[in-house]
Order: sequence, then structure tokens, then C-alpha cells
Amino acid sequence: MRKLNVFFDVDNTLIMWNGKLRNHAHDVFRSLIDSGHTIYVWSGVGIRRWDMKRHNLDEFVTDYFIKPLEDHHERLKTFGVPVVPDFVIDDHKTVVDAFGGYHIPDMASADDRELLLVLDAITEMANVTLGDIEQPGEQ
Repeated sequence: MRKLNVFFDVDNTLIMWNGKLRNHAHDVFRSLIDSGHTIYVWSGVGIRRWDMKRHNLDEFVTDYFIKPLEDHHERLKTFGVPVVPDFVIDDHKTVVDAFGGYHIPDMASADDRELLLVLDAITEMANVTLGDIEQPGEQ
């Protein structure tokens, strides 16, 4: 299994509009760490370490960054992001389109299971090897 650099957005991705943590966040973060993945948190409005500490997620996070909102790849260096995201979870589709990952809805119901779907998607990506990817013209 490949080890991935996983980048989570904060607002309306991990923390909802009402300040509550999205369901299953602790379990998903623990599972990602136990599987050897590296978790980063970024936000377009600044470093969000305090929010992760407030919700007891800081222990799982390797580092925090400001998220580029445009010219995504080019601005990684500008914002001092030393690794390229392998998988992003964000409510902004443009960020997911730029790096790949999971576009999460910005609204969550009481029985929200989106982060469990995120975990499944990350696990699936980590288990795919280059030999498993069908090449053009193969049947």
C-alpha cells in the first residue's frame, strides 16, 4: 500500500458552519495515521492549528499551511508547502480538480458519513499500484 500525503480543508470540510466537527473525523484521522498516511491541514484563510487543537485532532496532523485558492500547483512554493498533495478533501471543487481527491459537500446532516467515504476513497487509491492501472489499448 502506498503512503499518501492527505490534505484536509477546514471550513465546511472538517468543521461545519456551526463550529461542530464533522462526524467520524477522529476515527478517520486515526485510521489514516495507523495506515501510515501523512495528514496535513490547510485553509484559504490561514493556519488552523487552534481549530484542530480545539477538536483534539492536532496530534494527528503533521503540518499546517495556507491553501492556494488559484494557480494551485504554482502557489505551493509561495505558501511554503514542501510536499505535493496526493489526495485532498475540500468543499471547493477547483482545489480537488487541481490535485485530485474528494469533493465533499459543504453541508452535513446529523447522520453525515462523508468522511467514511473519504477514508474508503483514500484506501482505494493507496492500494492501486502502477501495474493495476490499465494502460491505453489494453483489454
